Amino acid sequence: MDFQQSKTKENLARSFAAECQEGARYQFMAKLAQQEGYQYMSNLIRGIAKNEMAHAEQFFNKINELGGANVHNIDVKAGYPFQSGTLAEILQLEANNEKNSGENIYPGFANIARDEGFKDVADLFDMIAKVEKTHQRTLEQLHKSLKGNCLYKCKTGEHAFKCEECGTIILGKCAPKTCPLCCLPQGNYRIDFSIN
Repeated sequence: MDFQQSKTKENLARSFAAECQEGARYQFMAKLAQQEGYQYMSNLIRGIAKNEMAHAEQFFNKINELGGANVHNIDVKAGYPFQSGTLAEILQLEANNEKNSGENIYPGFANIARDEGFKDVADLFDMIAKVEKTHQRTLEQLHKSLKGNCLYKCKTGEHAFKCEECGTIILGKCAPKTCPLCCLPQGNYRIDFSIN
């Protein structure tokens, strides 16, 4: 099938726009997490934003590779989420968006690309769908921990908590309110599973 007439071209453009918007929304969420004192969470979310922009670049490059000089503008009609709320609410909303992308949207786009003869595009959609599922799990875990007030506490036993700034490791049931070495607040700690 001719790329210019394909549904795959439109799906790549929709995906590019969606990933750019997701990257921006994650930057906003990371800023909110930082403002609320959750530096480690903010860093994780910024990592997801970086992933989304890398996905956008792949879609952009694929459009240019397949469309060449013939692609000047692609009109796209699609719905994109504009959600607000508390940090916990936004984490859950974005987890749901990632689930939809990973389980429905990108696999569907992959099937269309495969049917239209664009195997490399289908493979791209499939790979990105897998990443979106990891984003979903990360966001769900952050939501669960934040909602359950256990971001910096363990329910059973002791854990190793590591300060992301200076590397100090504290063993205990919860992370200290401030790091004894660099004096940064608790929001810079994470559970370090490599120690336990």
